[in-house]
Amino acid sequence: MASYENLNKRVSELHEVRFKEFEQELLCRKASAERDVTVQKGREKRRREFMASIGTDLKKLDAGIEEEENMQEAELKAFLEEFRPKSAYRRQLGAAASRDAALRSEILAESGHMVLPVFASSIFAADTSLFASVDALDWTSGALGSGWVLPDDPSKIRIMDARHYPNALCWDNRQDLPPEFAIHFTFVPAATSTYEMTAVLGFHGFYILRCDDSWWNCRDSGVRLKVQMNVNQYTDTGWRDFPLLDVEKDNAEEVISYDRTHFLDYTAGLRMGDPVVVTVRGVVEAYAHGAGAYAELNFSAGTANYIQSVFLSVQEV
Repeated sequence: MASYENLNKRVSELHEVRFKEFEQELLCRKASAERDVTVQKGREKRRREFMASIGTDLKKLDAGIEEEENMQEAELKAFLEEFRPKSAYRRQLGAAASRDAALRSEILAESGHMVLPVFASSIFAADTSLFASVDALDWTSGALGSGWVLPDDPSKIRIMDARHYPNALCWDNRQDLPPEFAIHFTFVPAATSTYEMTAVLGFHGFYILRCDDSWWNCRDSGVRLKVQMNVNQYTDTGWRDFPLLDVEKDNAEEVISYDRTHFLDYTAGLRMGDPVVVTVRGVVEAYAHGAGAYAELNFSAGTANYIQSVFLSVQEV
């Protein structure tokens, strides 16, 4: 039987490998965004030169754009002040979710499943200010201001992403990466066989979309919640994708609650006696383009919004 120290060492090794991948992707994203900004500035210069050549008064154009942007920003501020607190500080649903989880766990155990709690969890972020809402002893810094943190309670992940470009045009000029979370379960197979593993996760949060698109501009906002699951014994078996949420709109003004329990399944052949690490990895992403456009996907605000690692069910098949 593997000791706690050996299991923890294995999880730490996988964690370090994946954070290095996160850092490398962050560096690539920044380099790509910097090249894109140079290209777009050149395009904007050529557009303005063309508009001036056909008699457009650029001073009036700039004044009109500034006035529109200021109006959009004021409307966005008023909208968020009115509607965001209702979701950020809503009533907790955790008690009912915990009762449901306990019942599921009891039934699965009676039917011969192993029911395992989370072993460890982590959050990766391009900006460590995200960790302000995470209860943890400390966080570790990485490249370009990025970092990772291990929550004190690995069963509750507090994570969010928000995008707001007051003066951005239509292209995607994000230079960082959306935050990621990872949840790890561990066990040692009692026999060499094929195993069916089901990770149960509860998502308690909300998303905000606000944009006002018209014939003469380009504005949109959206959110994505993407989850992957992998099994590692000696090496990775391979990631299985679970796209849970993908919403994009070009005319919106809404705050939507997102309360779901998701069952993520994976089947793999495993050898008896050697430790297995089951990882669920997720990306929480918001994106917005154009003045006054805003997007937020939040599993962090207040006390009622978080991602809950309920348990992992394991059964030999």
